[in-house]
Amino acid sequence: MPVPPTPTTRLAYNANGLRSLDVHDAVRTLADLGYDGIELSLNHQHVDPWTFSAADAERLRATLADTGLTACSLATGDPHLLGDSPFEPALVDPDPAERARRLDLLQRGVRAGVLVGVPLVVFSSGRRRPEVSAAQADAWFDEAVAVLLDTLHESLDAAGLPRGSTVLGIEPEPDFHYRTNAEVAAVLERTGSPDLWLSQDLGHCVVVEDDALASLERHLPVTRHLQVEDIADRVHAHLVPGDGDVDFDAVGAVLASGFDGWISVELYDHDPVHREAARRSREFLREAFPTLRGSGTTLDLTAAGPLRERVAVSSGSSRS
Repeated sequence: MPVPPTPTTRLAYNANGLRSLDVHDAVRTLADLGYDGIELSLNHQHVDPWTFSAADAERLRATLADTGLTACSLATGDPHLLGDSPFEPALVDPDPAERARRLDLLQRGVRAGVLVGVPLVVFSSGRRRPEVSAAQADAWFDEAVAVLLDTLHESLDAAGLPRGSTVLGIEPEPDFHYRTNAEVAAVLERTGSPDLWLSQDLGHCVVVEDDALASLERHLPVTRHLQVEDIADRVHAHLVPGDGDVDFDAVGAVLASGFDGWISVELYDHDPVHREAARRSREFLREAFPTLRGSGTTLDLTAAGPLRERVAVSSGSSRS
């Protein structure tokens, strides 16, 4: 029996670690360092949710085309876009006006992502306050997801783009309402939308999951994107791959079993040393991950749907 080929992944770098550069210089820097893509960041320096226009998107697409770099996703998790309190307000805030502020920001992010043509827009739940029950937070989050899916479909239709060319990803985050892969998988099951996926973060898995490798592998069928960084002592502080405790060889073996999405390095605290951090990350990961050693041909991410159907993912979690 022939041995199935090892899937090919491509490597990007999250622009939240390049905040001292404008978005065009960030693209050029990553291309110069040998990256395949950039994970754009919704922030004032790069994709400003209040000013980003169709003309801005056209200029950004031109820079991407000139460099050969791909915008693989748009991350919307900048902590201070709505004020001085990090990540506040949340989609599960008890104040409906505050929830509406966050939802409006994310809708702007979805529209910007469609303008640029990214295949994925990523968001998170935010923190749940003690006075809010898990069930109530789930209900508010589901309402927000329904609005974001409507915004996505309206934006794609207005741009003349097919459904599925951009989808949404939910990222679990330590200390947020949804902190584990299983909790996000439960949202996907409730929603049942082909345009809603899990966006995993390897470091977050290490911090919050009982068995990070098992969770990573179990949830690959519903994962569209994987962020990576190193972690030491299960403390949520992003480190250059190779500087912490993560067994990247073991992670690479899991990814070789069937993941063909994008991998992006997220080092938001390394902007002052971004070139060195990005260079070291790429060199280390290309050694650790066999899937990054392939041909580098363009992936058809819109064809990932059948993978989602091969394994039924159970939520497997209880929340109080």
